[in-house]
Amino acid sequence: MNPAAPSRRPPANASKRARTNPGREEKPRKKEPDWILGAVPQDALSPVGFRPEPKGAEARNIPDLERLAFLVANPALYEVAAEVFPRKTSGNAGRPAHYPPYIYLIFVAAISIFSSARSVEANFRLGSVWKIVVEGVRHCLGDKEADLLPETGPERHHWMDFQPKMIRALPRLREISRDTWIRQAIAQGLLSEERPRGSWLRPDRSQVINGDGTVVRPPSDQTEEFSVDKKTGEIRRHRVDPDAGIQTEGDGNSIYGKKLVAFSTRVAGKPHSRWFLNVDSARHRSPEEDPDREEEASVALRLAHEIIDRAPGVIAASFDTAWRGVHRTGLVRRGIIVFTRQHDGIKPHPLERFRYQDCTHDIYATAGRACERQITVNGKTMYSPLPVRELEVRAGNTWRFYHRVEIPCRHGAHTERIPVYETQEDQRIDPRTKRKKFNRTEHLRQVPPNTDYGDRLLGFRQDSESGNCTLDYSHRDNRVPAYGAQAALLVYLGFAWMINSISLSTAAGPSA
Repeated sequence: MNPAAPSRRPPANASKRARTNPGREEKPRKKEPDWILGAVPQDALSPVGFRPEPKGAEARNIPDLERLAFLVANPALYEVAAEVFPRKTSGNAGRPAHYPPYIYLIFVAAISIFSSARSVEANFRLGSVWKIVVEGVRHCLGDKEADLLPETGPERHHWMDFQPKMIRALPRLREISRDTWIRQAIAQGLLSEERPRGSWLRPDRSQVINGDGTVVRPPSDQTEEFSVDKKTGEIRRHRVDPDAGIQTEGDGNSIYGKKLVAFSTRVAGKPHSRWFLNVDSARHRSPEEDPDREEEASVALRLAHEIIDRAPGVIAASFDTAWRGVHRTGLVRRGIIVFTRQHDGIKPHPLERFRYQDCTHDIYATAGRACERQITVNGKTMYSPLPVRELEVRAGNTWRFYHRVEIPCRHGAHTERIPVYETQEDQRIDPRTKRKKFNRTEHLRQVPPNTDYGDRLLGFRQDSESGNCTLDYSHRDNRVPAYGAQAALLVYLGFAWMINSISLSTAAGPSA
């Protein structure tokens, strides 16, 4: 028999884990550091009187038919379908299509409403449900187009015949969908260029893009095409997802599936305002070949740059620990506040020794910020975070960020400026190691973790987890009904169209 692929839900104990998920490896325990981090000071990063984000109104449940009505009322959906799948002209050879191409874009988006293609077929064959689609077409394209539609919606074989064409056009569909989503988001007031709406340390929620990678489970966990029944000797054939594999998520858990990466933003305190901006699949590589999830990090970095190229109002971007210093550097140069948690295993790194007339202070990069190295009465090494009085920003061909820190001293406090961007000196190659002299953006953050403003941005990034959860629960058995990475990405694009259409329809009304 084939071993079962790892489940998203972790087993209750180690013995059960070994019994039910032999492919899952135990997550090693974190090694405690041999140094102490001092107390986080009250400063510009954790100011006195800091107020967290107010709790928004509770989101109401939107019925499936209302979601469908919101979807078909989105005029941009028809524009994208017309651009990606132009209709045949009357002089072209071949039988005329039974349904126009935009119906199939509605169909793939409706999979995330009704949980499967079979369920979409069953609903679209009902006159009351199909009438919603027809009225949406009538509203966006006019009476003539709506009157040309058949009396009932497409069957599953219509969808299966058109799906290969959509997959062949997937790169163009993804790009045009991305551009359309960003334009619509800006038109709704998100990604605003008005800096007064948010500061560098506290950007407005709608000026922050947050991303995450998620593993979507295929319809089947089978990993072998054939299996043999031990009792009867019968050879059974199974459908295997060619692109699925054991993927490692940010918490270290292993899941059998395909990796997708997405970025979104939303309005602060307003339910049903999430807006997907960009999405793509990440090529699977085993944890042994890619322990740092470099493929996911590279795809996420490309998606973030694509958004910033089209939405100059972005102030901050947040992602998980898959982003390292090499990924953050380019975004910082573009004037973006990049927030990630500190990667495990980063040791304190010496920054500079400041010598004054009566004292000397050894400053290290620790926990994402500048700290002074001290020795406790027990002989342990302690790194005391230096109060940051200001985040200084300098614009130019490349943006520069500094922490203006205060070094406490019995002779009187000293003030210094610590760069938190990659300087020219950092970029020089060390002749001994053949590497850059200092990977500064790996050790220092513009907004460090474990600060009030850092926790606020961390909360924004966790909103991506909510989007991933919605994706899972939108499909039967929490499995994306598609075999192959391209087909899964197509379903995700449809899911994003559905979510964005809900946001578009509820934007003008009261908070849902």
